[in-house]
Amino acid sequence: MWKTVSLIAVMAGGITLASPVTAQTVSPVCGDRTKVINSLSAKYSEEPVAVGVTANGGVIEVLKAPDGKTWTILFTSPNGASCLVASGEAWQELEVKLNGPHA
Repeated sequence: MWKTVSLIAVMAGGITLASPVTAQTVSPVCGDRTKVINSLSAKYSEEPVAVGVTANGGVIEVLKAPDGKTWTILFTSPNGASCLVASGEAWQELEVKLNGPHA
């Protein structure tokens, strides 16, 4: 939550908050994708590590710090608005397990 609050302070314009501000009433943090990515990179050293296209044509990106200390999931809608979906700490990569006859 503190990361989201920090990003609200860093990003200017295009950000809306519900009132009063609590963990349950904070509206999505949205803005220009380039500004959001640059802010996450500057403040948390996060960089995109995974990307996928949603059924409606939006893009989901996972960003994480090199040490995995912080991570963020960003959604960019087809109209271009980018919003933080989730953020947290202690990202861990899972071991890839192969299935099938050649595993």
